[in-house]
Amino acid sequence: MSIDYIVQATKGVPLPLRPHAAKEALQKYLLIALQKEGLLVDTAFIGGTALRLLHGLPRYSEDLDFICTKNESEGAVAQWDKALLRAFQKLGTTSDVTTAYKKKDDAKVSKRGCSITVYTTSPAFADFSARGIQISFDIDLDPPQHTEREDKVISLGTNPVVIPSLTLPSLMAGKLHILLTRPDREKGRDWFDYIWYREKNVLPNVLMLNSAIAQTANGPEARYWTSYIRERAKTIQWINVRGDVKQFLEDPDASNSLSDVKVNHITPYPNFEEITKELHKLKKNHPLVAYKNPVIADIYQAAFEGDTDAMETRDTITSLEVREPNPPISREK
Repeated sequence: MSIDYIVQATKGVPLPLRPHAAKEALQKYLLIALQKEGLLVDTAFIGGTALRLLHGLPRYSEDLDFICTKNESEGAVAQWDKALLRAFQKLGTTSDVTTAYKKKDDAKVSKRGCSITVYTTSPAFADFSARGIQISFDIDLDPPQHTEREDKVISLGTNPVVIPSLTLPSLMAGKLHILLTRPDREKGRDWFDYIWYREKNVLPNVLMLNSAIAQTANGPEARYWTSYIRERAKTIQWINVRGDVKQFLEDPDASNSLSDVKVNHITPYPNFEEITKELHKLKKNHPLVAYKNPVIADIYQAAFEGDTDAMETRDTITSLEVREPNPPISREK
């Protein structure tokens, strides 16, 4: 493999997207280099770049995210920096690799991670990335439980390589964890990915999502993710979200569809039948009736729209003398 591989990846790509195309080619090259050295055996490739390289997500991504699937995989991660340097030497570029271990102090449980930043330059990059290319590898050393792993195949030239990853429901759980627990983060890439999942009718691995939220300082009950995502979408500055993701899209106009209306219509309602059974059993002790929350709002909204299961749930709540939230509104079609 030579530097021509990176250069060729930019051919025919619109000028604004060429740096992304070059970075993507390098991402794939380095990912395969790690796998060929046997350093991905007990890890799983996750995040937006996994969606892009393994599932054809129509947006470019910046960094590569992983989780360790076994405790012993930390030893392999410690060897990544040297393996990446060897990969750059074979490529024939000037490079630098730095590694930093970190610990999250705002989590409910111990959360350790490793971040490896690679930077490479070459005169061959002058036309599309004169300052070089930088990529980060972020590895979660204490991932949530209940992940579902699968292997996916990518190719470099004519050589197929198996990359360990997670199933789409588990990958979606990771994205929802970000959306539900990071009110300070307003990235269009997160919402673009969420809409991509739902347009493919993917539903999250709720057990994994619950475990991930349990590791975090704050977050809703995972099984009610639909109501909380809909509520979160109401708070977003969508003009900023669309601008953030537009620069990463193969079709920049695709950003125009990002809105709270879109999120509202592709997000299902919670399981009203299950909630009704629990209400009959727990009555006023049910956690949903203890405080105002978006699940109650969804119940009344769905009942207003004619959902019979929601009507039954609403009537059960009324019998418990739970006050109705703000009047429901018609959802745009």
